[in-house]
Amino acid sequence: MLAALPIGTPALASSFQVNPVVIEIVPDRHSATVTVHNSESDPVSIRVRLYRWTQHDGQDDYADTSELIASPPIFTLAGNGTQLLRVGPRSQPLSGAYRIILEEIPTPSGQVGKIKISLRLNLPLYVMPDRAAKADLRWTGWRDAAGDLMLEAQNAGARYGSVVQIRAAGASTALTSSPGSVLPGGSKRWNLGKHPEIGAAPLQLDIRASSGEITHSQIVVGRR
Repeated sequence: MLAALPIGTPALASSFQVNPVVIEIVPDRHSATVTVHNSESDPVSIRVRLYRWTQHDGQDDYADTSELIASPPIFTLAGNGTQLLRVGPRSQPLSGAYRIILEEIPTPSGQVGKIKISLRLNLPLYVMPDRAAKADLRWTGWRDAAGDLMLEAQNAGARYGSVVQIRAAGASTALTSSPGSVLPGGSKRWNLGKHPEIGAAPLQLDIRASSGEITHSQIVVGRR
């Protein structure tokens, strides 16, 4: 959106923060609470949207859902104000992955020659039926028709897996630090670019999770 603004046009943006940024509803809880704080002096109105989150062929899919309910679904934060947002299943039991999107309801900037940018935050929500569940990521790699190196993780476990960095073993720089979550039964794909230094020999990967844990996987890069 910023790229589309006329050159020299000042842009104004609201600022609000949320905590936590990864939300879980565990078996002994019926809902989760998110704290939303307005760090600006002007009030801001926020709308909450809820989506079912699945993964197919390495891509994220969002679909409208009525399985969850947010309270309140629309609210206004006073300057430097705080609001508690509760999100939970409309009925029990429920499991799976969802997205909570908080978006600012646009208002005029009130200043001539300035454009107001609306803030939009996209948060993951996991409804987890089993506290002891673990992720089990299985990695594959190939080069696509353009010669780009592709990596894909499939999750054979019952808990989501969060990846924050992928590195070739012994390398000084990461192949990618683009984060991604892999849902149970789903898959996530990364396009790493050309990397001509990586050939057909088995490639050892070091994968860092959001927890800081590092796991290892060996793949053979072929073509598709």
